Amino acid sequence: MSAPMSSAFVSSAFLAGMRFEARMMRRDGAIWFALIALAGVALFALAMGASRVVSQQAAIAGARADETQRLTNLQKTLAQLQQGETQGKPAPEPPPYRDPRNAAFMGGGPAAAVAALAPAPLALVATGQSDLLPPAVRVTTGSKDSFLFADEIDNPANLMSGATDLAFVVVFVYPLVVLAMAFNLLAGEREQGTLAMTLASARRPSAALAGKLTARIAAPIAATLLAVAAGVWIFAGGERLATPGFAVLLIVVLLYGLFWAALAAAVDGLGRSSAFNALTLIGAWVAITMILPAAINSIAAFAHPAPSRTDMVLAARAASIDADRARDASLARYAQEHGDAEKPAGGPQEMTLRRLATQEAAFQRVEAIVAEHDAQLARQRDMADRLGYLSPAYLTYQAMADIAGAGEKRYRAFLDRIRAFHLDWRDFFLSRAKAGASLTTQDYAAMPKFTQADEELMGPAPTGLGSLIGVALPMLILAIFAWRGFRRAAPR
Repeated sequence: MSAPMSSAFVSSAFLAGMRFEARMMRRDGAIWFALIALAGVALFALAMGASRVVSQQAAIAGARADETQRLTNLQKTLAQLQQGETQGKPAPEPPPYRDPRNAAFMGGGPAAAVAALAPAPLALVATGQSDLLPPAVRVTTGSKDSFLFADEIDNPANLMSGATDLAFVVVFVYPLVVLAMAFNLLAGEREQGTLAMTLASARRPSAALAGKLTARIAAPIAATLLAVAAGVWIFAGGERLATPGFAVLLIVVLLYGLFWAALAAAVDGLGRSSAFNALTLIGAWVAITMILPAAINSIAAFAHPAPSRTDMVLAARAASIDADRARDASLARYAQEHGDAEKPAGGPQEMTLRRLATQEAAFQRVEAIVAEHDAQLARQRDMADRLGYLSPAYLTYQAMADIAGAGEKRYRAFLDRIRAFHLDWRDFFLSRAKAGASLTTQDYAAMPKFTQADEELMGPAPTGLGSLIGVALPMLILAIFAWRGFRRAAPR
């Protein structure tokens, strides 16, 4: 028989098997229920993601409105003070912490700048790091612990249980439906006594079985892809469907579904019972989605232990308290040596310089603690990323978090930009405070502004090729084993 004719027989047997299985599936109410439930859960997760995005946008808008209002009030007070001095009728002197001319106090709070990270175009897909870090922070001249960790993040019980987002549905729920559809194609027909008849009625038995398997796995994958597309269109807008990130999202969902389908087919191809297949695949699901990711994080934390975020915040604030106590002790010694009634030489400016020196000492100590914590955490992340290739579930979640703009890399870049802006902010105000210069209207106009980076406005770049390969490679290996098992069950 010629090669073209053989290929035609294979194609015909494949399509016949797929059409037959599709007709059988249409009559099964349990399958319809599973597919509708899967699509409904995906849509619900996207709706929850959209509401989270709205909350983040509202928080950023509120923070920026507050910044505008604060600066407007300060400039109004400054204009009144300058007008009184010009007309020879000076207004009552405000206390230093409310005086818009006082650079030492204004940069530390009243004139604080807002640094915000706007949600990415597909932020509704995954929560990622967005529940751990606030979308907007008020940068001051103090140490980073005074503003980065000042806001409440979320209810600890909510953080422990995790967010209901599309990434959760895809990583945990989606594989269960794929496995339920594909785990007993051969075993089920063998136990029902119909396998021999199916194989005898097909010119190419292995191709017919492949067609039947394709019909089974195509249903949950297609339902999920359609639900994702519909959800993004409904809750984020049709323009999001044309972004590169959305195309990569569909590829990630497709590859992850094919991985679980290939795993189910490979186990089914071993020729064991349906019960064996079900128990083996459930064990694999638990190991891949739960045990391996937890083990990866535990191994990375054991190899590169870092203090918890709470310990880091407490240590940073303890450094600030120690610096304040050192300043108080210094002033107490000065008063004891020179008498309580005698003030330090230099008057208010000398007091300001002493206060700034204390703040600088606290700043250096806090910076050292935060830098040590961040360096150790970076080593943890690098090791976890390398070990992550052991678990397609880990890679899939990280890929979806990156697509959503809530991944580790984007937030690290955001914090790095805050760090650079923080130094500029401190230099602007503290240089004037140390020189004893008062802030003017021109200074308020020239204050550093935190602007959104171009890549952040356009959204994050699609996830790296490594994550896609990390899911596709084991899928292909399992597909080869599955094909061999099907050929053994259906000899030519």
